[in-house]
Amino acid sequence: MARDGLLASWLTKRRRSKSIDLAYRQMKNSVETVNELKRCLSAVIGERLPEARKSIERLFLMEADIDELRRRVFAELSREEEASKFREDLMRLVWGLDVMADHIKDSARNLLILLDENVSPDLWGKYLKLVEDLVSCAQALLKAIETLAGRGREAMRYIREVDRFEERIDEQYLAIRKTLIKSEDLKPGVLMALRDLLEFLERAADMCADTADYVRLLLV
Repeated sequence: MARDGLLASWLTKRRRSKSIDLAYRQMKNSVETVNELKRCLSAVIGERLPEARKSIERLFLMEADIDELRRRVFAELSREEEASKFREDLMRLVWGLDVMADHIKDSARNLLILLDENVSPDLWGKYLKLVEDLVSCAQALLKAIETLAGRGREAMRYIREVDRFEERIDEQYLAIRKTLIKSEDLKPGVLMALRDLLEFLERAADMCADTADYVRLLLV
């Protein structure tokens, strides 16, 4: 059963606690940034560059909204009469998803740099597969958080999904790095941007796993 500190009554409190309502919106929007990045990369592969640019613009706006929601959550928690452990747990989850969204935004920045560069469809396909697994990883994390209230076994199942997808992303990360190292037809600047894109994607996956580990602690 989830520890009393975190939302032992998450689902019922959501209806009467503004901080939880804002936090949930922030978490859902953070996960949606990964979906938006996937849509952007799919547009790049399909050579729909205007669509990809609009997708990146949407992602930047989404991330700014996520930052604002985070600030509102913290401000609301300072006013509400909640136990300190509750505040600590909720702030930790909000912070974890916020950092993940920051890494996705940084990934999008590198993707924007690469839009007009010559990158093979095969290499972009490898990135897309990684991002697809990152979408699944982030969605599993959100499900784990959603099921914290009285459904510990289900939450743990989603945590294990996060672990599984994070491991797959690690494997793909290494495979893509090897591809980049062996590449002889990429300009140095393009190679650097592709490497940075890969690093930010891997950091986003790591933050998913770190936040899932925190959820795991709440189930002890």
